[in-house]
Amino acid sequence: MSGNKKILISIPEALLLETDKFLSDAKMTRSEFIREAMCAYLKDKKRDKMHERMKKGYAEMGDINLEIAEGCLSADNAALKKYEEKLSECE
Repeated sequence: MSGNKKILISIPEALLLETDKFLSDAKMTRSEFIREAMCAYLKDKKRDKMHERMKKGYAEMGDINLEIAEGCLSADNAALKKYEEKLSECE
């Protein structure tokens, strides 16, 4: 158990009984369960944080992309107008 630390935690008795029943069926120790549960919790929180950052980034980029698209649409419309003027001169 090199590098492992012992800790003392308090949990409701009903939760402990339910956990011990699960652990008996799963053939797992409390320590293994707590380690896995902590790792899963931290992984979920990291994923949630990443999703929030991505959501914020997409929202910020949405405004930027809309501005770029509107600028390009304006330029396309101006080019189309010039093209149609040139075509009308040929008739």
